[in-house]
Amino acid sequence: MSLNKTYDVFIAYHGSYEANGSREYADKIHNYLTQHGLKCFYFPYANKDLYKANIIEVMRSRVFLLVCTDGLHRLENGKINPMRHYELSTEIDAFYAMTQLDETSVTNAKAVVCGNFHKGDEQHIHELFANRTHFYYDEDNLDQIYQWVISRLETCTTWQQTQITNEIKEVFATRASMNQSCKFNELIATAKSVRVVGISNSELTARINPEAIINCIENGGSIEMLFLDPDGLFTKQREQEEHQRPNRIKTITNVNIDTALGFYDRLTKNRENFTLYKYDKQPRMNMIFVDDKLILQYYANNIPGIQNPSFLVERQASNSPVFEFCEKAYNYLKESAVALEVEW
Repeated sequence: MSLNKTYDVFIAYHGSYEANGSREYADKIHNYLTQHGLKCFYFPYANKDLYKANIIEVMRSRVFLLVCTDGLHRLENGKINPMRHYELSTEIDAFYAMTQLDETSVTNAKAVVCGNFHKGDEQHIHELFANRTHFYYDEDNLDQIYQWVISRLETCTTWQQTQITNEIKEVFATRASMNQSCKFNELIATAKSVRVVGISNSELTARINPEAIINCIENGGSIEMLFLDPDGLFTKQREQEEHQRPNRIKTITNVNIDTALGFYDRLTKNRENFTLYKYDKQPRMNMIFVDDKLILQYYANNIPGIQNPSFLVERQASNSPVFEFCEKAYNYLKESAVALEVEW
């Protein structure tokens, strides 16, 4: 599978089922740009079955348009509310992360403000839109939006250097099929470096042979795991999203943390190479870095993680934008994570 810049524009919007959402405006913008020869990724016409937020499709697009109205749910500081707009905030985060990798620029993203949204407020929605002029929608300025896209495409030169990557080696329909194919125990047992972030991290606790963990650490490898804080806000939110009974995910995470601590007890050396953390941010992706390999999975907003598609990514020597993108997302979560204190 190759990742290439398939789309000229990624069109993000909110509120398909809300009276004051931006779907109607986004439809008109999509139709206008498409009729004028631009190739757009726009979820309602994309025939995607699982969920709206798609980081890969964001990365395959050169320009990003956010279409929003005053119906957009925001926090007191004006930023988009990620709890109310999980998929939308994921898409915006993905494009912003690309700008931090120097593959694109924040000037390749604009907000199209519709309805009664106050002019200037869009700059507070997200860092991606800060301190720049944006569009205020009426049907007479659709050509102005089109001309801006064309001008950005003409100046997007860096995408030509990274339009194809061979780092995505396999795609699995579910995490279970990934586990069967990847020989997970062998992969971990012989690794030099393992970094994991997820919700309960069952692959590295409940489902792994403990000897794989022990062998990795005692032969000089390192393992760090980031668990979603079982007592935090986002664990409760995730339970609601998955329609789980209260404290279901909290209980599983606590059990898995206790299992990981049990691995410590069995180590006879190199215990300092095994570190556990808790973070309390929106869980976007389940990522397992094993040396130069990455097992990547997105969290759909209402589907348990084990049922979601998984990707096997391998870092390439010359050009590895997907691996670097995910590594940056991992480091962001680790920066604010709290290390678990272990008593011996």
